[in-house]
Amino acid sequence: TVVLISCTFYYSNAQVIELIGSGIKGESNPNLPLSDLYNIDSVITEAIYKADTPPLKNGVMFYYKDEAKASSYKTISDKSTIGKFFRTFKTSDINGVFADVTIDNVYSFYEFIYRDIPTSMFKSYSNLETAYMYHNGSKKPVVYEIPINTASASRDINIIIPITELNKDARVAIIDISIGLVKKQFEIKTYNSGISFYLGKFSFPEVPGNIKEVTVSIYSPNPKDGEVNGDSFIVSGVIVNVDKVFDGCTLTQGYWKNHSDCPRNGNGPRRDATWDLIGEDGEFTPFFESDQNYCQVFKTNPGKGGKYYILAHQYMAAELNLLNNANPSSISDTFNKATAFLMKYSPSDVDGNKNLENKCVTLGGILDKYNNGLIGPGHCDDNNSASNLLSIDEQIALNESIKIYPNPVSVNGSINFVPKHNAKTIIEVYNVLGQRVSVLYDKYTMGGVPLTVDYDAQRFKQGIHFVQFKNGSSTVTKKISIRK
Repeated sequence: TVVLISCTFYYSNAQVIELIGSGIKGESNPNLPLSDLYNIDSVITEAIYKADTPPLKNGVMFYYKDEAKASSYKTISDKSTIGKFFRTFKTSDINGVFADVTIDNVYSFYEFIYRDIPTSMFKSYSNLETAYMYHNGSKKPVVYEIPINTASASRDINIIIPITELNKDARVAIIDISIGLVKKQFEIKTYNSGISFYLGKFSFPEVPGNIKEVTVSIYSPNPKDGEVNGDSFIVSGVIVNVDKVFDGCTLTQGYWKNHSDCPRNGNGPRRDATWDLIGEDGEFTPFFESDQNYCQVFKTNPGKGGKYYILAHQYMAAELNLLNNANPSSISDTFNKATAFLMKYSPSDVDGNKNLENKCVTLGGILDKYNNGLIGPGHCDDNNSASNLLSIDEQIALNESIKIYPNPVSVNGSINFVPKHNAKTIIEVYNVLGQRVSVLYDKYTMGGVPLTVDYDAQRFKQGIHFVQFKNGSSTVTKKISIRK
């Protein structure tokens, strides 16, 4: 017998879910500052309460800056004495959200930060239903089933599980994770992020691209079944971060404008469904500070509307290309700067301001090169010719032909690669911000002839990096970890 947790659906454009939190038992005004305010779609705050009596109304209130204090309460078991206070914000301050706690027995304070980051190298999937567990045992686990997208190649998957009230020896959480044929069990007896709050992180490298679901089964051992005394704890859901496999190409602003439902004369080409990923309103979603939607911005000629629209048009096309799974590595820094610019300035702010106009032209020019295939993965018209189009099996074979050893690496590393085409091969290294930090190889190579490139890992900063392989029209990205 299992207790199956149904998916909690929260509509959001966000592609990344960041989770921060801490134990707060005995604290009256805890705070969770944010790392940055970049592309926040929403912030959901929660605090777990567990006692012998129901909590007082408004016993925990959430707020930030001058925002009025407020919260709601929901029980998370058949007992009214166990539940969570919660609130959703559409934005936040860099100082983060505060919790005004006026009652006892509030154990944890955490928040899910939804970010819309088209240039992210991974995508988040989640089931954030909160569950209370007490001696449910291995025969009645709580099961989270989380669907994920398939991909044309293997990818790394990282799972995050927030657990409250695990600060006593008797409390044991047993977590079984199944991904395809791989099954692993983890026994959690401690906490790592303050009193009564544990943030479990579990990694699964090189998961096959055909996997469609991650299953997480959690239980508190039951002594009646011959198991250890697991006692009680609360799980606040499961987040699954899946590394992206980029197999898309780029299209120009003309394509995206014409393949939309934007008003036009006559009947245009069929609408591209990628527009649905922009937001709930698709091409009619408001565009930053322009007081226009995407369609209206596209219809505004830069010659009449100002140089703001040079950037806006190329930005919209680049955003759609990224949502269509084109590799962001070559424009991550530019796209992020353009996003920050458009969040701050309106068309009237730019018009007549030479400094801002020049920034629009510069940023828009780089994005234009990306959209036209001069940089990045290449234009679809070039990549999709009969001689260059790769099937899914060929893409998987190309990805598997690349071997990076060792990984993680601290001193010297080696890359073995079998090019697919008789063409120039370029091997570049990018940091997590999408900034290119090194070109390891840039020469013409013969298809099918093995290639070995040695490199000095000490040249790079510690942390995650991405190695991008370009061979003719084919592009593959691999992740490496640099350790000092």
